[in-house]
Amino acid sequence: MKEHLIFNILFKWKYQIASLKAWLSFEKDIKGINSITYVARDADKDWIFGAKVRRLSKFSKLNAKPYFHAKLRNLPQTDAYFFIFPNYFCRAIRHNPFILNRKNIVMYTHQHWTNSYSKTHISWCLNKAHKVICLNSITKKQLIEVGVKKEKIEVIHIASSPETFYPHERKSGAVGFCCAYSDRKNPELIFNIIKNMPEKNFYIIGVLWENFDKYEELSSLANFTYINNADYAEYPKLYNKIDTFISASFLEGGPVPLLEAMLSNCFPIASKTGFCNDIIDHGVNGFLFDAHTNYEEVIEFIRQADLIQTNTRETVLEHSWGNCSQKIDSLFLKD
Repeated sequence: MKEHLIFNILFKWKYQIASLKAWLSFEKDIKGINSITYVARDADKDWIFGAKVRRLSKFSKLNAKPYFHAKLRNLPQTDAYFFIFPNYFCRAIRHNPFILNRKNIVMYTHQHWTNSYSKTHISWCLNKAHKVICLNSITKKQLIEVGVKKEKIEVIHIASSPETFYPHERKSGAVGFCCAYSDRKNPELIFNIIKNMPEKNFYIIGVLWENFDKYEELSSLANFTYINNADYAEYPKLYNKIDTFISASFLEGGPVPLLEAMLSNCFPIASKTGFCNDIIDHGVNGFLFDAHTNYEEVIEFIRQADLIQTNTRETVLEHSWGNCSQKIDSLFLKD
């Protein structure tokens, strides 16, 4: 009830005004799609969202360009728009009503409700889009449950770059994680795995782990190395330091680092979230576990991973930026 009141009192009227402005422009819907703007914020330029819009627009066969703006105002006039995050689409409608007369595709990575952007708010706006891209089948089901129309939703796994991430021979036995610190990333499980497997070298590639309440104990472990705030250009070389990659999160849309690691021929061990269930064949090209499991199960999987010779890169080559971008092109071109 509370979120319905917040949306109806504080936000819905803004969208109604935007819809009226779009209607009063008397602009006909654009049928043939040639030019596309891939939209993100200025703050995303050096982050994963910025990398996504640059790569997806680069590999598009249409006339596609990225656009970054702090407040998502003054969008360039193009035939269609791609939004890398649902909140951006909501804000862009309010500041650029004319986009309601164009085709809009919105990527939805994972559930992230707030008081301002509640499930009522987001689902209402997503139903104004031409298509909504989910990164996995679990998320599609969740969106339908909160009111997004089933026919608007397409599942397209997010991609990575086979050219950027090159394979290596697994021989060091080292284990790695790639994530920023947050409760969603399951830090207690990560800590217990590292602490209770002293014979293995562990790396965390990420940021904000200094905020972990057990960071001092973690950083004092002889088998642990923290690679803090590394430049993304260094990631391929960093993945080649490790043989086994672990994604322990409670909630993910991807995770993209899982693909990057597998393209680097790291053997993945991942929680059953995001697209992990879709791309990992348990026991063949990786292992899957419940995020609420105990560390002993994951440690056993790490030991088993050392014995498996599967070339994991070969199993995920289809998930390239080129393939992903062309799937998005086809959605724009489809009536």
